[in-house]
Amino acid sequence: MRNIKLSIIIFCLIPVLFIACESDDNTSPSTTVSDIYIVNYGSFSGSKTTISSYDEENDTIYHDIYKNINNVGIGSNVQSMSIHNNMAYMMSNNGDKIDIANSSNLEASVSPIAAEITKPRYFAATNNTAYVSCWGDVVDWAVYANSYIARINLSSNEVSKKITLPGGPEGVIIRNNKLFAGSTAKNQISVVNLDNDSISYIDVPALPKHFETDSEGNLWVSLVSEFSVSFDSTKLGVIMLNPESNTTSNFINIQGIGSNGYLATSPDKKNLYVMGNESWPGTASFITAIDLTTNMLASEPLIEGENYYGMGCHPENGDIYVLISPGTDVNGSLEVYNNQGELLDTQQTGIAPQNVVFKQ
Repeated sequence: MRNIKLSIIIFCLIPVLFIACESDDNTSPSTTVSDIYIVNYGSFSGSKTTISSYDEENDTIYHDIYKNINNVGIGSNVQSMSIHNNMAYMMSNNGDKIDIANSSNLEASVSPIAAEITKPRYFAATNNTAYVSCWGDVVDWAVYANSYIARINLSSNEVSKKITLPGGPEGVIIRNNKLFAGSTAKNQISVVNLDNDSISYIDVPALPKHFETDSEGNLWVSLVSEFSVSFDSTKLGVIMLNPESNTTSNFINIQGIGSNGYLATSPDKKNLYVMGNESWPGTASFITAIDLTTNMLASEPLIEGENYYGMGCHPENGDIYVLISPGTDVNGSLEVYNNQGELLDTQQTGIAPQNVVFKQ
């Protein structure tokens, strides 16, 4: 919501106008769907995921639209949402399922995928086959011995194979008929040959988390440290990966990069945005930019704030969406900035907004 003048606030407190002012909150049931979804994770042991719909043209957000459209909530905690072939896939790491809905209106027309799915994380697909990173049954949170990649036939929505991949696979991306996967426990990028499911590894300085593609077709990988598997700050940042030769180069140190390793690219793929977070219990956060034509990190953060929990970049206009979560028992917020770091809009979200999804 744009900045509101004090006089408007005072008018809204007058009883006769109270109802009219309240109607702008969009907290009442709504089935309005726009081109941008905000996935509010909720709390692992409490509130479950809700999904908000953000209307960028009118600076308006609509809450809990999945429940309002389907007359039932998701009932679990969604780690990530991905869109493929006009369908939205929601990975519930607390609920052990993948919910499926029409991406245009979030109407759930098929049952969730639950068989052979344990702690799903992230989704990548090619044609009619999806690959989902899954932590499996975790006994040791520093090892993730039972983790795997689930191959899913999207015609039948059934897991056709579990590709064993210890180490807690994270972000996944498909290039050159290979699946590249990050890791929660190993400083190695896993490479799955999709012709025969053979696996090779690429050593990197720290834990690889997520991938983005630049204008030359190279992959950029976030490198982070976890509480259970830590690395020196000089090894944290991003690194470029050639998906043809499986070789890395151009490491850029970003000592404040958050453990989630969230990345986003500008529409022309020539700028990489990286989210940073102060170590717990600190809350200071930032978004910094890297010029991928020169591989130069900006001298100062583009955006700074508190409690950043997720981010994304609009694929058409380049606006940067920052998701803020002050806690797991209160609503969070969305802040929208242009690519110069100027604040355009602020909206209240559900609890713990984590994932922004653009339908374009």
